[in-house]
Amino acid sequence: MKTTLPPGKKIAVALSITLVAALIVIGWNASAAQKAAQKTAILPLNMSINQVMVAVVDDAAHEIWEGGNRTKPLTTGQWQTIEEHTFQLQAAATLISMGGTGKMDAAWTATPEFQAKVKELREMAIISRKAVDAKDQVALRKAGDDLVTLCEGCHKMFKPNAPTEGIYHKPYYDECTNSFVPE
Repeated sequence: MKTTLPPGKKIAVALSITLVAALIVIGWNASAAQKAAQKTAILPLNMSINQVMVAVVDDAAHEIWEGGNRTKPLTTGQWQTIEEHTFQLQAAATLISMGGTGKMDAAWTATPEFQAKVKELREMAIISRKAVDAKDQVALRKAGDDLVTLCEGCHKMFKPNAPTEGIYHKPYYDECTNSFVPE
């Protein structure tokens, strides 16, 4: 027995089939585009891991640790600043995982131990951001302390002599006075 559909239903069925086909094609194209983008050459870092560590990681980690260790409750602005530093720390983890121009960068990034430490750094940024999202200064303190432990462990393993390349963390910006603290 052959079933016939009324004209309105035929159009609805045809549009439904067309829509599903279009979604499949669009989904496939997005997936193909993502895979092509992943195969595209990554921009070189053009600086050493050490330079990224001092300029970004050290700065962000200090802000997270100091925020958790303040004796007074953090202000809205301080929470926002710390949140920005959690994003910087997470992005820096990706950068240092690729290596740069430092004489030890290629050797470090080739080891599973270094890549594991970088993943831990990324995770610490995420944990810190969760503390910020919850406005939980105790959790932020723990995240900051764990971050210090992670950093010290990585330095013992890969960079026991500090500083390298003659680079130091400076200058220190004092949020209370809105000024740079001279050395």
